[in-house]
Amino acid sequence: MNRACNKTLLVALGNPLSGDDGFGSRVLERLQGPAVDFPPEVTLVDAGTDLLNHIETFAGYDHIVLIDAILDPESKLGRSGSVTIVDEKLFLAWSETSPSAHQLSPLTAIKLFRILHPSTNTRIHLVGLFVDRISHSPVYLTEERIEEAVSAIGALI
Repeated sequence: MNRACNKTLLVALGNPLSGDDGFGSRVLERLQGPAVDFPPEVTLVDAGTDLLNHIETFAGYDHIVLIDAILDPESKLGRSGSVTIVDEKLFLAWSETSPSAHQLSPLTAIKLFRILHPSTNTRIHLVGLFVDRISHSPVYLTEERIEEAVSAIGALI
């Protein structure tokens, strides 16, 4: 992992009981394992489906990395089953009606954060697994995808 001195918050999102939507939690489990060594400036949080409860803490960090499944039934944003890094500029260009299984979609949460803290320089990225549906059984959530996400996160921090 890159040893940047920035204070970074890794936020896992999703419901581990809902197949591919458990992507964030599974990646977080791997990040908390002994094989991954983060500097003390990196904090890991499992937000489940409640990102709203955590957005007030964002301003205290230089970098936020959200980890989540991205529901894209028509594969407009990416190929189903692929893991990608999405920067905030692209993320904020997505439709307000982007489907989400969360109490507050990550898109809406980030927009709210920027309204509440307009002068912050916090960088925000999303490491996501594109899926075309949410089901109780994982379709795209594999060990390979988890490793891809861990590598992507390592490249970001």
